[in-house]
Amino acid sequence: MAPSVGFIGLGIMGQPMAMNLLKAGYSVTVYNRSLHKADSLISAGAKAARSPGEAAQQADFVYTIVSDSAAMEEITLGKDGILEAIRSEAIFIDSSTISPVVSRKLACQTAGKGASFLDAPVTGSKHGAEKGELTFMVGGDRETFGRALPLLEVLGKKHVYCGAHGAGLSAKLAQNAIQSTMLEIFCEGFVLAAKAGVKPETMMEIVQSSMARAALTDFKAPFIFKGDFTPYFPLKWMHKDLELAMEAGYSQGVPMPAASAVKEVYAAAKAQGKGELDYAAVVTFLEELAGVKVRTSGG
Repeated sequence: MAPSVGFIGLGIMGQPMAMNLLKAGYSVTVYNRSLHKADSLISAGAKAARSPGEAAQQADFVYTIVSDSAAMEEITLGKDGILEAIRSEAIFIDSSTISPVVSRKLACQTAGKGASFLDAPVTGSKHGAEKGELTFMVGGDRETFGRALPLLEVLGKKHVYCGAHGAGLSAKLAQNAIQSTMLEIFCEGFVLAAKAGVKPETMMEIVQSSMARAALTDFKAPFIFKGDFTPYFPLKWMHKDLELAMEAGYSQGVPMPAASAVKEVYAAAKAQGKGELDYAAVVTFLEELAGVKVRTSGG
């Protein structure tokens, strides 16, 4: 009999991830606050739940990917929440990017129900979720990780065990601090070049022939040059992750001066109403201040 999954959170990442589990033969029950987001999954064979607890009730695996710490605590600890219904010996996998402190608290409360918990945030954005090519950073008991691996292999191509509860999230916050800063400084450089009259395609040729070349900017540059900021990973989420990274740095005595400055650039772009756009839209904040756009002739 196929393992059962209670899948909670059907946003940009959650929808394709749940669909990949269905295609792999898992029995999937889904829950999302906006019920219409479950329509395509129900058409493909998923069952619909009326609450997080109902989704978790009969599940071998409970899988969550929601927006922030508050949402995670609500679906886990609130009325009709996951921990009211989770089965003893079930595995609870959370791929939300939330506070490591909150995650460790939820891991302890899950253990009190006789179930196991993994923090398993991902990187790879929307296209990685659709293709089942995400990278997972996992924290928790290694034996539990081994038992969850067949399911995680449906969703991702790489699964890195990081250590105890919260370690996966700590790694994810560090990774997003690096990623967000790389993209923002790429945008600063290209705005500077554009203001001086250097064409974006010329500047890209230079960058790609130098040590500054990176897979991230190779992927994002064509979208920036076209002015296409369809969200693969929304700017508001990147700003949220930077705030979490700052909290983690402060609590551990780790200075993060560059990431702190970059966080304020994303905050300004978000304040301009760009939070729902892809985080590459941070370039538009810089463009508006400089009075120039980084666009190719077709953009």
